[in-house]
Amino acid sequence: PHKLMGILRREDGPIIAWLPRGDAFSVRDADRFVKDVLPRYFCQHTKLTSFQWNLNLYGFRQIKEKLPGITYQHDLFHRDFPNICLGIKRKSESKSAQ
Repeated sequence: PHKLMGILRREDGPIIAWLPRGDAFSVRDADRFVKDVLPRYFCQHTKLTSFQWNLNLYGFRQIKEKLPGITYQHDLFHRDFPNICLGIKRKSESKSAQ
């Protein structure tokens, strides 16, 4: 989450950006995000599905409202209060039922 905060600070624009209230962000151009942004910050994760899977592991929720792009929100992730994202913890991966 802290790394994502930095990405949004540096890349804010037509590819990925905060929503006006700062309580959610949107991947506005998924193709350019995968091609230009992900490789710059994540050597291992260069697919949108991997990025989305990681957001899910950290408790981010996709917002299904009519907003441009793919929008995500987390109660402890806010543009105006960057230090609260330090409270976001990765969920344990659940094991398959046997």
